[in-house]
Amino acid sequence: MIIDLPLDGTLPTDIVCSHNRSRHHDSPFHQHSDHIELILFISGDVTFYTPHKAFPVKPGYLIAIPNGVWHRVVTKSADPYERIFLNIKVSLINELSTSRTNLFNCFKTDGTDEVNIFKPNQDFIDDYISFCDQLIPSLDKCDFGNDVRQRILLAQILLIANEVHPVKDQPKNIMPPFLEKVTSFIDNNLAKNLSLSSFANEFFMNPNYLDRSFKKYTGLSIHRYVIEKRIELAKQLLRDGHNVTTVCEQSGFGNYSNFIRTFNTCVGTSPGKYKKKYQK
Repeated sequence: MIIDLPLDGTLPTDIVCSHNRSRHHDSPFHQHSDHIELILFISGDVTFYTPHKAFPVKPGYLIAIPNGVWHRVVTKSADPYERIFLNIKVSLINELSTSRTNLFNCFKTDGTDEVNIFKPNQDFIDDYISFCDQLIPSLDKCDFGNDVRQRILLAQILLIANEVHPVKDQPKNIMPPFLEKVTSFIDNNLAKNLSLSSFANEFFMNPNYLDRSFKKYTGLSIHRYVIEKRIELAKQLLRDGHNVTTVCEQSGFGNYSNFIRTFNTCVGTSPGKYKKKYQK
């Protein structure tokens, strides 16, 4: 079964898990503010992207993605692409952890990498697939004790994920260095003018060539990437309690009506309603 998640990364439940098989996959850049993600790659010719890196993923890799990390996965051929992804709300992991066993450890990076990559053995893969395949059908049931079974399976999955160690040398980054500089420039200047001409002036490159190169590696135009990053910043500011007018200015939109319209389109609700939801 294929599950299509919201494009803005918002997840409606504490747990989302799916064992998917397809031939073509091209997810947009997204991040989950309140959920971590585990992706077990079983087969396929795919590339995993973060804003600053892009690397090929081998079958058998398990990638642990902390909350708030932008990422996307793209298939590079028509080979069958099979994977299991699991999203868990951070607060739920904290509930399952104890003072002696922090189940969030496998998502903590050393600061230089945005995600952790594991290459577990076949016994691990068999157990992981078995636990997930038991968890998936339980997510649609409301039977007595089903919530307890879910927590037991989640605890088993997280326990074995925390028993393997990240690979010492991450796969080679195939993203050109200048694109890393572009994404860093965007992150550091979201509240400022980020027109194509501003990039051309900063990097001394033809703006159309720069935009084509950026889209080739990220799957998004520079304009779309900036919009999505600004929306994520706006969501964070609203959750922190800032008023809508201030958020509009600090996230770089400038034009109030355009901010309201864009936020509604991307998030599915108005900034005011979004703020009230998190204040409650």
